[in-house]
Amino acid sequence: MRNRVQSRFILFSLFGVLSFSALAYGNSLRRLSPDEVPEIRIDDSALGSPEAGSRELFQEALRRQLPLCSGLPNSWSFAGETVSKERWCRDTVQWFLRELARGLSLNEVFGKARRELQWFESTGKPDTHEVQFTGYYFPVYRAKLLPDEIFKYPVYRTPPDLVRPYFTRAQIEDGGALRGRGLEIAYLDNPVDPYILQVQGSGALLISTDGGGFRRQIVNYASENGRPYSSLGRAMRLSGIDEEFINLQGIKRYFTLIHPEAWSFFANQNQSYVFFKTDAEGPFGYSSVVLTPKHSIAVDRTVFPMGAVGLIQTERPDQVVGDQAISWKQFAQFVVAQDTGGAIKTPGRVDVFWGEGPYAEVAAGRTDRTGRLFFVLAPAER
Repeated sequence: MRNRVQSRFILFSLFGVLSFSALAYGNSLRRLSPDEVPEIRIDDSALGSPEAGSRELFQEALRRQLPLCSGLPNSWSFAGETVSKERWCRDTVQWFLRELARGLSLNEVFGKARRELQWFESTGKPDTHEVQFTGYYFPVYRAKLLPDEIFKYPVYRTPPDLVRPYFTRAQIEDGGALRGRGLEIAYLDNPVDPYILQVQGSGALLISTDGGGFRRQIVNYASENGRPYSSLGRAMRLSGIDEEFINLQGIKRYFTLIHPEAWSFFANQNQSYVFFKTDAEGPFGYSSVVLTPKHSIAVDRTVFPMGAVGLIQTERPDQVVGDQAISWKQFAQFVVAQDTGGAIKTPGRVDVFWGEGPYAEVAAGRTDRTGRLFFVLAPAER
């Protein structure tokens, strides 16, 4: 099973607005006739699945997207048809907001969308035509502002002398290239969590206060050192480490409990290093949109347009015990394309943002399923 560390390196808000008028990626979408749109049951939390997403969260994702529609490319190619941004972003988002405002459930909205909207399906990977789904999440870690014998692993803000390329991971973490420069946002209690934070791109630090409580501080991606990214999971696999450890949860268990002495050797094979900034909110996706759990997805932005409303059909963890997904269930949910990722390439890759908390962490670390990806369009003006 592919893990989050090897599958995706999130660079929030890194890309600028595209300057050309229309984009296409071969035959990344095929238009469906009304009869080809499958009958799907939306996995709605209102039906007793608390981790499934909800009409309220979907509304929030749409509301966050609507003001950003104006900053997107002028048009996009849907299965050979040039579609204006007003139609694939503004008009489609508004269509869903109107229907949800009427009090319809997600399944009732799907029934109406199935009849009234134009549907397109991703052609998937070039070889298998499948769509591979992985996940990411918003980690939360305990931290301290000042180091001690336990909390001694820093999360750094951007150095003022940053150039590309800059110091490598080994030079920063083992060589102390940034030590003593006042760049530490906070310190964590193990070396793996700062690494995972960099891979996820954002998170929350629960910083200890004098009164014995915690202050929550959100940190988001700010910059990186310009060095090449190398997969930690791949390095572990090539070294013969058991497959059970090559996932988000297994990596931390292996390098904190079983072989902590091996961490530097494996981590430093990835020269890339991410710096953070403190924020009042997050995590951010493309164009600084705040992501919505279960309803924001990351796709290849050269293939699919940001802000497009879609529907995913795959599987998600059902029963979670500890860091294990004991069973899986069908998962179909409305989504908005609001993020990108360094390894999210081709029409056959989708990353689902699961949010924060124990379930989200397991879903992010364990999700590696195939499925189907659809996008919808509001009707063309007559």
